[in-house]
Amino acid sequence: MSHASQSTEGGRPVPVTGHGVGEAELAAVVRVLGSGGLTTGPETALFEEELAGHFGIGPVLAVNSCTAALHLALLCLGVGAGDEVITSVLTFPATVNAVLAVGAVPVLVDVDPRTLNIGPAAVAAAVTPRTRAVVPVHMGGAACDMTALRAVADRHALPLVADAAHAVDTRIDGRHIASEADVSCFSFYATKNLTSVEGGALTGPAEIVDRARLLARHGLRFSWDPALPATAASYEAVAAGWKYNLSDVHAAVGRAQLARLPELQRARRDVVRIYDDALAGLPGVDLPHRTSTEEHSWYLYQIQLAADPDGSGSPRDRVAERLRRAGIVTGSYYVPLSRHAFLASVCRIPEPPVHAEAAWHRLLALPVHPGVSTADARWIAGRLTAALAEEGRS
Repeated sequence: MSHASQSTEGGRPVPVTGHGVGEAELAAVVRVLGSGGLTTGPETALFEEELAGHFGIGPVLAVNSCTAALHLALLCLGVGAGDEVITSVLTFPATVNAVLAVGAVPVLVDVDPRTLNIGPAAVAAAVTPRTRAVVPVHMGGAACDMTALRAVADRHALPLVADAAHAVDTRIDGRHIASEADVSCFSFYATKNLTSVEGGALTGPAEIVDRARLLARHGLRFSWDPALPATAASYEAVAAGWKYNLSDVHAAVGRAQLARLPELQRARRDVVRIYDDALAGLPGVDLPHRTSTEEHSWYLYQIQLAADPDGSGSPRDRVAERLRRAGIVTGSYYVPLSRHAFLASVCRIPEPPVHAEAAWHRLLALPVHPGVSTADARWIAGRLTAALAEEGRS
């Protein structure tokens, strides 16, 4: 799939998310389908080895989603009924669903208004004797302040389980973000920087990964007699487990994507540079925050629009509608979990999430993926500038 695609000026709508699947991924799937081995096998094992090389840390377990990875990580750390797990109020529900799945109570804390990542001070204030883990979320691919979070976690002897669903290529001071948490969990969903269509992975200490591998395959311990046919495997159920394995077909797509990840990331970063140059200094627009030591994955490029002068709200929805009419799809990630009636009823929310609430009304995610050409990016930036100018005249 070429990154140089027809511009929106030619009439092609630009979605807010997309993937870079092309001929390499198709060939990988055909190869595996022709091999006779479809489910978890040698392709998945190779994917795990290659991911460990990319992360610079291992071992790695490939599973069928980041949600499964988070669930397994918490289980293997002994988090359970009556415990509390602190995480961000500004994330996808999957983060807290994994906490609920182990019987624990999610504790939702506010974010830093610039980075949109979990605030270390808010985490520190939310710790109680029941706290058993902290789950930072690297929002949009921007690294959390892991140094500050580590200091809080160490003070209270708490593990850090990173929801790195957006951060497959995020680094701090040249180190992959996976090395900054006790366990890191990744997503390879269809829209992610690296996709296996559906899939995920976790990495951490060998004892955690080994236990997670057992639980991901129904809690079964297998053994084979090499003198007998492969069908003569024996197994024993040694724990209650789940079916969280990743198939070789999905792993083949993931391996092809991983090999192409530098190319796919260059395409994203080319779009980011165009947006940065075109939108820097534009009145009423705050660009995504990043630090000089951080290499951002750019799963999302989210700007924040200033509130209306009369304080009545934000022009975000009106601007988004103007862009939609031009064929540009945008997004706002995410609805704070405190706004979901069900989640608010099962989570503990120590303080009103004022920063997450304010940001959510201002956030506008622009298309940033391999399907966005540089011509598209310039046109989108121009249309956004025009939409904001129209706001100023209305």
